[in-house]
Amino acid sequence: MSRLDLLRYFGPVSARLELVEAELERILRSDVPVAEKLAAHVRSGRGKRLRPALVLLCSGFCGARGDLDLRFGAVFELVHTATLVHDDVIDHAETRRGKPTLNRLWGNTLTVLFGDLLYLHAMSSAISGRDWRMMEIFADVTTRMIEGELIQNEVLFRLDTTRRDYFDIQERKTALLFGGCTETGAVLAGRSAEDCALMRRYGLEVGRAFQLVDDLLDYTASSAQLGKPALSDLREGKLTLPMLTLLERAPEAARPLVERIWARGETAPIPPEEEAELRRLLKAHDAFSELRVLAERASGAAVEALQGLEGEARLGRLLREIPGVLLERGR
Repeated sequence: MSRLDLLRYFGPVSARLELVEAELERILRSDVPVAEKLAAHVRSGRGKRLRPALVLLCSGFCGARGDLDLRFGAVFELVHTATLVHDDVIDHAETRRGKPTLNRLWGNTLTVLFGDLLYLHAMSSAISGRDWRMMEIFADVTTRMIEGELIQNEVLFRLDTTRRDYFDIQERKTALLFGGCTETGAVLAGRSAEDCALMRRYGLEVGRAFQLVDDLLDYTASSAQLGKPALSDLREGKLTLPMLTLLERAPEAARPLVERIWARGETAPIPPEEEAELRRLLKAHDAFSELRVLAERASGAAVEALQGLEGEARLGRLLREIPGVLLERGR
């Protein structure tokens, strides 16, 4: 998905997204030169800001007043960024969004410490919001995300990784953060527990669809499109749904190929002939069809969750369209 694709959907909150950006700048500003240096690099690789945009869209849809949505939009973006920073260390990643990673430029120690600092900035900002329910959401989301990271690292480079492992990691590392972002709008608007649950469900399903499509793109998109090397998940020892499906359907061909790729180390490129064979096997055994069905199902469930909610009509239409737009990334 390009930034232009998203502009149409973020347009109604674009001015407030700039205020979130200013809040992030304020939070990350430091008189410690090394912290400022790392923060400047992170700011230069600005992403799509999908998570704070969802906070703002859902807050507007639910009728929230005041500026707490700006604060919590920044909080969730900080949590997301901290997770990426730590992931890059764990994965020995060298590029992110087409730029060198912090760990490549300044090593693992400084990068891990800076990731910790981002989490603490997020916590401090969340506490300053003085909203007890939002603190509960923040604590639950961050705890589950870290648990997801622990589970993922427990099954790295293991051919006995299960579908249950895969979906558990997906839920904890991605879907719950999206659910926290969308529930925020209902919480800040003082909506009922039922409405808050529906908004959370919307975000969970959007997050599931988003991650499924991301996992598809790792096998179908180019490195230039991804902003990082293609097939990164496999090289880093992560078996996502396409590879789990292939290993079920063609174990005699797939297992030796995966073992050879892993034996070279996660930073070694996959030889062209092995990459071609892998792509041939994935296509021959229809390893993407289930993923696409699940992504479409999650997208539909997200739209369904909004059916029982009343809110601002224009933003409601945009929220109902966003799950389908996310699916377009994989087509």
